[in-house]
Amino acid sequence: MAGIAACGEVVAGALEAARAACVIGNRTSEIASAVQDALVAADAEPLFVGRPTDAADAGQPFPAVACVSVDDEVIHGIPGERRLQGGEVVSIDCGARLDGWCADAAITVPVGAVTADCLELLEATRTVLDTAVDLIRPGRRWSEIARILQELALDAGYGVLDDFTGHGIGRDLHEFPAVPTHLTRGLAGRGDFTLRRGMVLAIEPILVLVGSVSGAAVRGDGTACGVPVETASDGWTVRTVDAAVAAHFEHTVAVGRSGATILTASTARVEDPRLAPAVL
Repeated sequence: MAGIAACGEVVAGALEAARAACVIGNRTSEIASAVQDALVAADAEPLFVGRPTDAADAGQPFPAVACVSVDDEVIHGIPGERRLQGGEVVSIDCGARLDGWCADAAITVPVGAVTADCLELLEATRTVLDTAVDLIRPGRRWSEIARILQELALDAGYGVLDDFTGHGIGRDLHEFPAVPTHLTRGLAGRGDFTLRRGMVLAIEPILVLVGSVSGAAVRGDGTACGVPVETASDGWTVRTVDAAVAAHFEHTVAVGRSGATILTASTARVEDPRLAPAVL
């Protein structure tokens, strides 16, 4: 566990460097460069760059050390020449390996002054992640936790995503089991699992400000319907079809004797006035 914790500390530091780069006028590539510099300084291996796509048509491997997704880019955004504008939100996802152990985390950062709706979206997504961590106990079925997280998200009026879930993590970035933060058909079947001491999970809720096409609905079996998304021509960037803004937070978490420990916690304080976002 100490090895993953050490890697988690590096990932958390890389994300704080990325947060500092989320300023008006910076390119998304500069955010990725901040992550790369932090990983190089720690002698950690970035796990996203060169990663093959899961798509059936097998597009290009992922070309950067971090996913940088802006506004309606839900996940897997490729950093490049796009310049940040005030009012946008930026999701940064980073995974690394240090001394053979992996960690994975994500944050969503407001750029300049953002709307109250966006700030509430970010807070709601953090709350889902915090609640998941608080509910972890050995012997508990993950479906029980996922049901509570789903109610939190949908009752607040946010959408969730199909096909993108958290995961086990350890020697490899993606390990068994899949860890959804809402009820899925997999959790309703053989995909459910019991939490056990020593498990390490990457938990990553993604919530969406639902729009005219998106919706927060529940099927007859209690599972949530994900909002519609599409993959861009780059083969990686996933967007909401109606330009609805999304937020993504993730921690690598270890299951202990009586609860959970966050292994990717940042030392930066959200209450620090220098980190407090402005509201439009």
